[in-house]
Amino acid sequence: MKPLIPYLLFNATCREAMTFYQDCFGGELELMTYGDSPEGTCDKKADKNEIMHACLRKDSFILMASDWPGGEAIQGNNVHLNIDCSTKSEIETLFKKLSQDGTVVQPLADTFWGAHFGMLIDKYNIHWMLNYYLKQ
Repeated sequence: MKPLIPYLLFNATCREAMTFYQDCFGGELELMTYGDSPEGTCDKKADKNEIMHACLRKDSFILMASDWPGGEAIQGNNVHLNIDCSTKSEIETLFKKLSQDGTVVQPLADTFWGAHFGMLIDKYNIHWMLNYYLKQ
């Protein structure tokens, strides 16, 4: 089975959000606007400058997103994006960057299951869990 790739929906903030995530994670960011699509292939309500598809890639990390055309993307708390970090330094750096102007739900701390772990909601209302197993 190939990896599961999260696909985030935004309300006209996809470009800004994906640029923020590129600043956090690094990698190559591809953006395609509704205006880039052939005539008649997109929702007529979509703003031509909004993002139809975005893809951020760094090694095996892939994050996709778009602006929700002509409606409102409804965000909830039933999905969290979990990242298993490779080093303690990586988890600390990512947590600091992702939580900028967001809300720390659970500060980074060592846990009873043998990991350094924290939870946050970023400034785009995306829920994140970051995990680094201490014995690797």
